[in-house]
Amino acid sequence: MRKKRFFLFVMIYLCGYPLMAQSVRGGVECNADLSYSVQSSRDYTYRKLRNEGIETMARQLDVLHVPIRPFKGIITGHIGRHHFELNQGKNRLRKTTFRAVSFTYPSVAPNGEPVTLSGLVTYPVLPENKPSQMLIYHRILAPSYSIAPSNSLPFEAVLTADNTICVFPDYYGCGVTEGKPLPFIALNYHAQCAADCALAALKVVQDAGIALADDFHTWNTGYSQGAGYALATQRYIETSLADSLAKRINLRWSLCGGGIYTPMKLYEYSVLNREMGSTPMVFVQGLRSLFNGHKERMDTLCLNNFLSAKSFELGLDSIFNAYDDGLWDLSVKVEHITESHDPADYFHPATLDTTTALYHKLVEVFGLDDCIENWQPQVPVVMYHSKNDNCIPYPLAVQAYSILSGISDQCVLYSPPTNKSHVYTSVFFFAKLLRLSEDELYKKFVIKQKGKRSKY
Repeated sequence: MRKKRFFLFVMIYLCGYPLMAQSVRGGVECNADLSYSVQSSRDYTYRKLRNEGIETMARQLDVLHVPIRPFKGIITGHIGRHHFELNQGKNRLRKTTFRAVSFTYPSVAPNGEPVTLSGLVTYPVLPENKPSQMLIYHRILAPSYSIAPSNSLPFEAVLTADNTICVFPDYYGCGVTEGKPLPFIALNYHAQCAADCALAALKVVQDAGIALADDFHTWNTGYSQGAGYALATQRYIETSLADSLAKRINLRWSLCGGGIYTPMKLYEYSVLNREMGSTPMVFVQGLRSLFNGHKERMDTLCLNNFLSAKSFELGLDSIFNAYDDGLWDLSVKVEHITESHDPADYFHPATLDTTTALYHKLVEVFGLDDCIENWQPQVPVVMYHSKNDNCIPYPLAVQAYSILSGISDQCVLYSPPTNKSHVYTSVFFFAKLLRLSEDELYKKFVIKQKGKRSKY
């Protein structure tokens, strides 16, 4: 039982909250003035960059009371075996300074009003060196306000040693907006914030006197919740960002691991199969989060309108309505009450009946954050998804791939040979990021796979 709980909690951490979605408000040009304000700046040696990043990962897992030892060893080992670009030349990596700058920038709140958000950028400081690429990294949502890139150096920052500018946006509700309701899987909303963050980060770096390589480009990645953000960010850059700003970013491709790209499809899948996978609690929290980001579209409804009679009988309504930060606490409380994964035990019958007004309301509001429909990718999209994913079902990845590949030859669906669970696949995904350079990843997932029709 302990082993089962251990992997359940790790999976909850890794998958984030896979039902919340947001919409980009039209008419707001992304960060047109490219302004920013530095909160803090800190220089690292490579060793300190690596060690502090690993400690951040340990704190993230500690939020869920998950033992860090096995994961810490795996990640440390993969980092140690990676030959970073800045390894070239005797002692170059050891002598390079890595700078981490926490900054704020203007963007928009979920209701479309102006807001100041925060993020982190890391970059190498080396005489005559010119960074060749930028990485926009969409982190997995740690269920705590305190774990935000602007105040906790992500372990993925070691990729800065690949001569890369690494950008880590804080999510709305974290960093300088701590205390605001977390909109969780706010796909299209977060996409605009991430583009704003990337443009501000570039200005931070260039104002520091760092010149960019002539072939400078950007790649864009994340796993689970972060994968949905990554795909939505590509869509926003290609369809909504001014051409002059999109050229500054110069997006080359996106690598999306184990993501949900159409929130309503996941809900429909769970209703049809009467199964919410290994993390049923995140479905309720995703539904609740609609009120954080789309309050004006939810009419006079509240979360209680969507809960089942059984939820009220068990007292789950008070838990769901009181919960805000700390998925661990919610999961433990509910686990003591019920272990059901059937949506009928949590949701009102009207939310499961496709003919009702309540169901159509969910279709309407969840649909605001679909990042697959009505879009033709201009640069490659790689969907990295296990066929045995027990959190975000593989058929949903196939469905998303089928839509995009039907209108574009820029989409690849790749399943790892191991095809393990969501949590195990995340380990393989991170290992590839840490052991291969961006160019090698591009060749492996795009060049070698392009033109091959995925088998599913």
